[in-house]
Amino acid sequence: MYTLHSHQFFMPQLQRERTIKVLMPKDYATSGDRRYPVIYMHDGQNLFDPATAFASDWKIPHTLIKQPLKRQAIIVGIYNGQMSRMNEYAPYKKGKNGGEGDSYIRFIIDTLKPFIDKEYRTLPQQETTGIAGSSMGGLISLYAGLKYGDVFGKVGVLSPSIWFNPQVVDLIHQTPIKSQFYVAGSKTEMRSMEAILQKTYWAFKNAGFSDDLVRVIVRDRGKHNEIMWSSEFKKMYEWFFE
Repeated sequence: MYTLHSHQFFMPQLQRERTIKVLMPKDYATSGDRRYPVIYMHDGQNLFDPATAFASDWKIPHTLIKQPLKRQAIIVGIYNGQMSRMNEYAPYKKGKNGGEGDSYIRFIIDTLKPFIDKEYRTLPQQETTGIAGSSMGGLISLYAGLKYGDVFGKVGVLSPSIWFNPQVVDLIHQTPIKSQFYVAGSKTEMRSMEAILQKTYWAFKNAGFSDDLVRVIVRDRGKHNEIMWSSEFKKMYEWFFE
């Protein structure tokens, strides 16, 4: 079984309230003073419970309960802001939308992470702190890993909506090589995804990132939905903690 804690947070960087769900490792209650890595994830409604999910959920508790003890981690699911989701998950403006992404990431770094590190037995270092998401959540995760690589050592970028803020890819050439990036999508989920992933791969390679730090995967099939992201989460998670 798993334990899911719930918290209500005020986001001073954005002047909004937000629900946070914290999924505990399966041995957390019996492991004494053991500390755990943490992965911060977006669209928290869709991660743990089909009752709150947009369509189906990612089934993360089901995935983690089958992982060996050496791979256990704390998963922090940050609910999206619904109408403000597009703005919060885009670091740069696109027309009238976007532009709040940096403030949203600063909320995670400056407000949420200190609380999680205080309240739970975490491993707070860069190499044991991750961030991950899909679609627009993949875009903001990529941005966070590139701009704040001193905080996030493991970065999961699933089906990223790079088309919305393509300038995020330009940050790859300005980024010190220090974090792991798992980037994945499918050829069939949208017309531009394969080209986006190829461009992202070559940006990492040209910037000097080695294959042990970057994995860019283009699946032959898969839809832009939680079913694919649930499957990809398992692969991403195991690569992070192999």
